[in-house]
Amino acid sequence: MPDAFERYVYGMADFYEVSGVSDHDRRRFFNKTRTTATDGGVIGYGLSVRQTLSRTPATLRRSEVDGLNLSVSRAAMVGDADGRSVRAAPGAVQLRDLSLPAASRLEMVDLTALIAPRALVPACLLGRDAHGAVMAPDAPGARLLTAHLVGLEELAADLTDDEVEASIQALLLLAARMTGFAVRLAPTEVAALQRSVRRQAKAFIETRLAAGEAGIANDEVAKAAGVSRATLYRAFDEEGGVNRYIQDRRLHHARRALRQRSGLTPTIADIAYAYGFASPSHFSRQFRARFGYSPSEVEPLSPPRDVSMSDGPIRHEILVQWLKSLPDAPDVA
Repeated sequence: MPDAFERYVYGMADFYEVSGVSDHDRRRFFNKTRTTATDGGVIGYGLSVRQTLSRTPATLRRSEVDGLNLSVSRAAMVGDADGRSVRAAPGAVQLRDLSLPAASRLEMVDLTALIAPRALVPACLLGRDAHGAVMAPDAPGARLLTAHLVGLEELAADLTDDEVEASIQALLLLAARMTGFAVRLAPTEVAALQRSVRRQAKAFIETRLAAGEAGIANDEVAKAAGVSRATLYRAFDEEGGVNRYIQDRRLHHARRALRQRSGLTPTIADIAYAYGFASPSHFSRQFRARFGYSPSEVEPLSPPRDVSMSDGPIRHEILVQWLKSLPDAPDVA
């Protein structure tokens, strides 16, 4: 599109002033974005050329966008936050109060960002003290925030508005704690953060098991959730521990495999080993303890001989498969 750059500048005018784009980059200009918007905020991803994004006094006078910009840029940034020099390495977490002047020179726009309305942002994340704050990419708190921010952006389109808004609130509480601006969290806030950790951990566990990878170490789960093992363990305390949860999900996947097998293939022993159990007898004991019957009592799912099945799924089958895909009751506020 020959006027792509001009259209971009016009579209950004009430949000950021765009400058510092070379003639070469203007000729080959591109901008790719995806966003999910709810009443609780907007979360999105952007990819574009090298540029400077500024909120000048003139921008602030005409802009109706106000609140917090929490972002992770995969490119280096240098800039200014209301007179304070700011530098951020690739992968750093950055905070900007959108009511204050700021400028960011990005080597490339490749970032994930949350824009949250002022009324919903913890007060400690707003104002001059937090404006321009940068968390180094290798800091544990930054890793945790990045995991949650990027994970939410990737999943947002598949979540309900209520789920996105709850996740945004958990992310903001996490930012308040990890940046050090909030020294103490209320019990309800701690519970919200732990729900967020569990959501990340459960998604990772389910992905691994669905791929047939039953050997899941706690260190791997903690890394995927962006937390320490101790934090992971605390998040799963009310569910009997993370090891118990993984064991329960392995048993559920094994039961599904028993239902889906053809006749006696694969064997119970094959399924036991595939889902990480030490032996068929160990699997049988654990299975009976969980479900109240033995693996050999699980009948393969097949239609009666006198029923002719046409190609393609049927409505109730689709519903049942969807229900099966739900690992457990969702964490709720």
